Amino acid sequence: MMLSVLAPSVLLLITDLVIGDYRLFKLINQDITNPVLDFACTYVSPALFSVFYVLTLVALFFSLNSMSKATGIVSITNGALSYAIGSLIKLLVQRPRPELLATARVISEARIIGFWHTSDFSFPSTTMMLAFGLTLPVLLEKRRIGTILAAFSYFIGFAVVYTGFHFPLDVAAGALFSSFITFWINLMKQPVANFLARRRLVNLK
Repeated sequence: MMLSVLAPSVLLLITDLVIGDYRLFKLINQDITNPVLDFACTYVSPALFSVFYVLTLVALFFSLNSMSKATGIVSITNGALSYAIGSLIKLLVQRPRPELLATARVISEARIIGFWHTSDFSFPSTTMMLAFGLTLPVLLEKRRIGTILAAFSYFIGFAVVYTGFHFPLDVAAGALFSSFITFWINLMKQPVANFLARRRLVNLK
């Protein structure tokens, strides 16, 4: 299941390598722009993900199933860790954002809208890493809900390129980095579920 959800990221990476990072960025950021996409990418994409994720998290934590609760805990942990590792990689790579490259005339233009900007560095997209880090543990446990979250995560990935804050390579790398981190963090799920189950049994006595 996780491999099928990662397929768009791999396809994006291959397309990026074939077409070129800036040419693909220009296509998304400048060539397909319209007011509907402006509004959707600036406001709708973060709102959709945030609301649906919070509702999912509430459902997981109010569940009587210890594995569901453990999934919620691992999801939050994975999201935070993915964001932190992504931020560290940014400091190591120090790839400037499209806006800075356009100002320095390294690239011809970058159309900037919205409020995504948080630092001067672009690679990888920590926004994508956070979204995927929160999503993937849910996907591995709750397939339908996780698939919806994954779709919203990709919408966010598209949005950060469309609004001019990231290159497509940043987004593809962010998704793949988060997947690698998830592989290891998800190993915590069963021990956490066992701990919660034992605690519940003790409380019932």
